[in-house]
This record gives sequence, structure tokens and C-alpha cells, in this order.
Amino acid sequence: MEIAWSNDPPGRGFCVDFRRVSLRGVAKLALVRACGGRGTIIDATAGLGGDAWLLAAAGSDVLAIERSPIVLSILADGLQRARDDATMSAVASRIELHGGNATELLPMRRGEWSAIYLDPMYPAKRGSALAQKSIRLVRAAVGDDADADALLLAAAATGTRRIVVKRPHGAPSLLCPPDAKIESKLVRYDIYAGAGRGLRALRERAV
Repeated sequence: MEIAWSNDPPGRGFCVDFRRVSLRGVAKLALVRACGGRGTIIDATAGLGGDAWLLAAAGSDVLAIERSPIVLSILADGLQRARDDATMSAVASRIELHGGNATELLPMRRGEWSAIYLDPMYPAKRGSALAQKSIRLVRAAVGDDADADALLLAAAATGTRRIVVKRPHGAPSLLCPPDAKIESKLVRYDIYAGAGRGLRALRERAV
């Protein structure tokens, strides 16, 4: 199953194929370190599953939530093929996929997780380099995440002690400054954790 532009010939769209994901040095990736290493993690904005796959490959159990039925179908197709592949089944077995709005689902998951990870779709910058095809296709299908602030507050209301938000370089943090951040070449990860002022502020706003 693939997502494609309406004028693309068959086979020229994008499908989820986890064989394309490099796992070299996965435990040292900024994403994995930001989420606290191995644990139990909610990926509340699963998209096409790349980040959930990396977290699972690093040893975490991941609950991946995706609200777009279109994107969910493509991700489920790729995940099922990974489960059927002996070389990928161990990683795939650590990912549980749920469809639905994470803002509504997170309150049902209070205190069960070591981290909640958010990667909201943000508007493309004018004049910026063209995003890779998979991102452009997903944005065209589902739009931007206008409710990212509400999702962050829903995560804070669960009582989870670590929330990680993926942001582009130069973009403001959501709602309040994070307690820590980890920079990678392309993005940064804002971390709200422990007894930090940022997480406390989010919890106060979430009440």
C-alpha cells in the first residue's frame, strides 16, 4: 500500500518499508537519548512510523498512535510486512499501533509510560528547501497539526515524567521553554522532564 500524488504512475508513490531505515548506532541517536533510552514510550504522532521504529530498535516498547485513517492504513501495512519478515519481526513486535486522536486517548494512559513523544506536523517555511516526498504527501493528505498545544497539555495531564517534542531548528517551543533540549543535525528535541520548571508549568496549565 502506498500514498502517491494523483498523477503518479503505480509504484512511484511512498510505502512504509522499514528495511530502508538505517539502524547504525541507533542507541546513540538524539531521538533515543531525548526519550531517555530504553523504556515504554508513547509515540502520539506516529505518522509513517520512522521514529517509532527507531525507538523500538533501541529496545523500547512503543505504543504508536495515528489519527489519520489514510496514514494509519499505510503504516499498518508496512508494520505487518515487517512482522512477517524474520529479520525485522523482533523490532516490529515491540510496536503496538492504535488509530485515534491522541489528545483523547492519552488521558486513558495515565502514569503507565516512561516517556511520551510528540512530533507535530508544522507548517512548511516559505522559501525553505523542499521537504522529502513522504512528508509532502502526508501534509497534503492530513494537513498541519493546529492542535499541537492541546496535545502537549494532554500529555502533561497523564502524569508521565518525560515528554519530548520534536521541533525544527529556530522554531519556538510549544507553550513554555523546555527543561532541556538535545540538538541533532536537522532538528532539536525539547524535553520536559522530572521536577523541571517546564514540566511543572505544563501540568499547571493542564489542570
